[in-house]
Amino acid sequence: APAVPASGTYLDRIPVRIGTRICLVPVEEIDYCAAEANYVRLYAGGQSYLVRETLAGMESKLDPARFLRIHRSLIVQVARVESLEPLFHGDYVVKLRSGARLTSGRTYRARLHQALHLD
Repeated sequence: APAVPASGTYLDRIPVRIGTRICLVPVEEIDYCAAEANYVRLYAGGQSYLVRETLAGMESKLDPARFLRIHRSLIVQVARVESLEPLFHGDYVVKLRSGARLTSGRTYRARLHQALHLD
């Protein structure tokens, strides 16, 4: 079987139900995704959208070259990260270009360093 191109395995747009309509949110507009019970809230272009999906499910549909899990309940788009402020025990405050401030978990520290070429 021919190899499937990597770009084809990840979503370009995420369907979001708003009332009776289904809107398609382009993944490049996503700043970050946050787990909310059995849902994921997408933050994109100053809006937020609730999607019936687990964070692990969402993570598997997003390109890992562009999106990074930084906490058990958070995924960020790497290109949107503006700065990191160290906290205690290897955690960081991850500041996004949108102004959002997210706290990373120390278990994701190595991945964060690798994605942002910090080491």
